[in-house]
Amino acid sequence: MNLNASELAAIRRTPLFSQLPVSELEAILGNATHRRLGNGALLFAEGDPAHSFYFVQEGGIRLFKLASNGTEKVIELILEGEMFAEAVGFLGGQYPVSADALYATTVIEIPSQNFLQVFRSNPDLATRMLAALSMRLRQLITHIQALSLETAGQRVSRYLLEQAPGGAMPFSLPAQKNVVASRLGITPETFSRVLATLRAQGLVNVEGAILTLPDPAALRTWGDLQQQG
Repeated sequence: MNLNASELAAIRRTPLFSQLPVSELEAILGNATHRRLGNGALLFAEGDPAHSFYFVQEGGIRLFKLASNGTEKVIELILEGEMFAEAVGFLGGQYPVSADALYATTVIEIPSQNFLQVFRSNPDLATRMLAALSMRLRQLITHIQALSLETAGQRVSRYLLEQAPGGAMPFSLPAQKNVVASRLGITPETFSRVLATLRAQGLVNVEGAILTLPDPAALRTWGDLQQQG
């Protein structure tokens, strides 16, 4: 196996593998390799054969699709400690989106073949795989609902609250504002305008790249009031 004990432990903390015996996890990761990507480097393109899934060891990954006019729509931002493409790696076929590095990034590439061999002999792993797929589906449905039903203010406030689950703890955006804006389905100008409004009302503090939410409950209330029309 090409991974050390700390890398194995990090992958074992993911929901999919958290209860898997070490021997079976080692079997799955037997052919895993490191992929190091520079800022903006492409990991895979939409339509490429899906033969692997990935764990972000360091850095971040942007999942996106290209529209017919050449514009990009950010589907998801995958950060350190998270796994992605496990569903498509399991199902096979082609990657439905493209993936590139948000900044200098190291991912662990896990070939699907070993995973499928263990999967077929482990009903518990099959159950967790279905749970992981269900979670991704719920997240996708929530995102689609937000894009169709929520105002820009609601989307931005909800996203900021998601970035600070500890309440008033400082945090930074996981990517540049234009990337986050695309993820939220709004323009960078709209994102900046909403952020400026929140700053003026004392709901968000910004110092350089660091943000804090002085009163998360008040921000949540503000977002709830930003109704359509």
